[in-house]
Amino acid sequence: MKLLNEMNVIQWKNGESKTIKEHTVNDEYTYLFIDYLPPRKFTTYPTDLEDFAIGYCLGEGLIKDYSDISSIELDGTNILITTKLNHDPEEDLEQEGIVQERKGNCEHACVCRLLEYQGVNSDNAGGIRSELKTIEPNMSDLKIDATQIIKDIEHLTDEAKIWQETAGVHVAQLKYKDKIIIREDVSRHVAVDKVIGAAAKEGYDFSQCYISYSGRMPADMLIKVIRVGIPIIISNAAPATSGIDVAQAGNITVIGFVRDNRFTVYTSPERVNLEN
Repeated sequence: MKLLNEMNVIQWKNGESKTIKEHTVNDEYTYLFIDYLPPRKFTTYPTDLEDFAIGYCLGEGLIKDYSDISSIELDGTNILITTKLNHDPEEDLEQEGIVQERKGNCEHACVCRLLEYQGVNSDNAGGIRSELKTIEPNMSDLKIDATQIIKDIEHLTDEAKIWQETAGVHVAQLKYKDKIIIREDVSRHVAVDKVIGAAAKEGYDFSQCYISYSGRMPADMLIKVIRVGIPIIISNAAPATSGIDVAQAGNITVIGFVRDNRFTVYTSPERVNLEN
């Protein structure tokens, strides 16, 4: 599968134009089939798809641990996952507050709602599980030095090879002790799913991990982090108010606007050593 495309483009600079060769990233539809649930459709940069699938299941609360997955099969960009929990569509209807009744004309109406739901549930933000009814505060004792935060974003940029070629992807970096995992994708959500999935396969202790990535931090992104138990997330962009509210409830540390040797700590600042 060809992942980068080269094309002739016109570049305008300082009042002059010229034809140059430029690379663009090839994105593909990826379908995720989990047990008996309706398929989920994503636009991805189709590498590290197994990592994505594992991270997605963890971040969406479909599994509690990597060991809950019985099998993963890749068929092109289709991913088939069997879990030990045997999820079925009724779970998703319950999550949406849709009660499927089987009496008279109501059965037909509920089937129509199910079909409507199937058409909209698949997205890069996580779909129907993008809210938390209960939040367990993260009690991790992990701390990070202020100077390390700057270094992490610099490292993220230096290692973002596809971004350097195309400027068409997001990049996520998960750090655990002296180990680093980096993944890229056209979706910031999928990039984060990929590093979470890769770390789960390695058996990393998420309470001692943190993520740096390129992208905004709304609630649906931070919910992934809360669910898996990661205490710190760092970005060169800003959190949304919804993200701050969720982060405060989950007691995770949100650090944004990391650029030009500065950053902003929005929540749980006790995990940042501001003296170093």
